[in-house]
Amino acid sequence: MNQDENRNEKVIYDEIEYYSYDYSSDRDLDSKAYLSKVEVLLESLPYIKEYFDSIVVVKIGGSMMENDSILQSVLDDIVLMKYVGIKVVLVHGGGRKITKLMEEKGIKVEFVDGLRVTGKDAIDIVKMVLIGDINTKIVSLLNKHGEIAIGVSGNDANFIKCRKKYYEKDGRKVDLGFVGEIEAIDSDFITNILNNGYIPVVASLGADNSGNIYNVNADTCACDIASSLKARKLVLLTNVDGIFKEVEGRPKLISKLSSKKCMQLIDTGEISSGMIPKVKACINALKMGVERTHILNGTKEHSILVEIFTDRGIGTMILE
Repeated sequence: MNQDENRNEKVIYDEIEYYSYDYSSDRDLDSKAYLSKVEVLLESLPYIKEYFDSIVVVKIGGSMMENDSILQSVLDDIVLMKYVGIKVVLVHGGGRKITKLMEEKGIKVEFVDGLRVTGKDAIDIVKMVLIGDINTKIVSLLNKHGEIAIGVSGNDANFIKCRKKYYEKDGRKVDLGFVGEIEAIDSDFITNILNNGYIPVVASLGADNSGNIYNVNADTCACDIASSLKARKLVLLTNVDGIFKEVEGRPKLISKLSSKKCMQLIDTGEISSGMIPKVKACINALKMGVERTHILNGTKEHSILVEIFTDRGIGTMILE
């Protein structure tokens, strides 16, 4: 059955096809259902116009990789964004899968303020999961809709150049192993992919001039890519609704706050653990020219479409 046949039942008399219902009747429930769909499209028109030909960088969290239906739903939203004219760059990590495989291999799992300590054995696991598993899977799911996605990692053509990252905590330097700090991004590499009509799916790895490959925090990677491309939006999809703050004894979701207020909440410990790199990525992106940054719950159906194509607030928006 083709799309036209599936859309409406038809009646054929004397080789002429007719609708099986009165489309002009206000009482026809089928007719109203289709008109309501048209109204939704028309309501989205201003937002489609606003973001047409704009670059939006989306980072998918590792928790979304564990549920195929959630992942497929998110990727379907990305495909829709592409086909209404948005240039989407998709960045992914692989946190939970990396942790699980490290545990299976007997490799110690350790984090410092949300940053994974990555030793020699761990970086091999990171490469295996990010490139061989997750990146390939995402690209395959996107390409179910046509030849629209290309998988890359930061060490391809060394488009993400890194140096070894040392992290300061409580006045001391912490050796994170093969964790990279981004020095430069070749934005032309990504721009060429976008201009050829593809969605670049970026695994968060980088390389130095000596050929060492580093694990790069995916939130930070998305931030730097968005900044290098002067993206309109940076959207970090995670498995929580956004940033919460205790108000009158109970947690309340923050819809919008400034970079300055974010840093205050980090200092007081109200923003902690894995949320710290996400918030700092948003703050840095804003400083480097990205217009808007968002932290959304990617496990909630169509959250990114609600954010981009409606005026309903969802998740947390961080402003300069």
